Amino acid sequence: MAKWRGEPMEYVDQAVEYLRQGFGTVNDPKGLIIALAAVIFMGSWRQWLPISLVAVIIHIAIERLAPVLAGGGGDVTLPPIMEETFWTRVLVLFLGYLIITGVFFLIKSMFFRGGAKAAH
Repeated sequence: MAKWRGEPMEYVDQAVEYLRQGFGTVNDPKGLIIALAAVIFMGSWRQWLPISLVAVIIHIAIERLAPVLAGGGGDVTLPPIMEETFWTRVLVLFLGYLIITGVFFLIKSMFFRGGAKAAH
């Protein structure tokens, strides 16, 4: 019975670790710019999940195209979609973008609601 009590906490610890990794990964200039651009296009909380998913796709695309765009002569490669580590990274990025876009959209909605009321 004691083993059963420990398992849920292990899952909670793992989930919290994924959230920390996601926030840490997205909390760099590239991730913050992507999240800020995503929030500009976000009109309501119903778009939160799709916008965050699109931000992850853009993040991965930029990572893949960066060597080519930097002029390093690199080749465009596809992401390793058949590897578990890739999907773990996608999950971590998605969680990070959920956090960042949520915070940015909350700030955006607070400023624009207050500004619209003051203008009328």
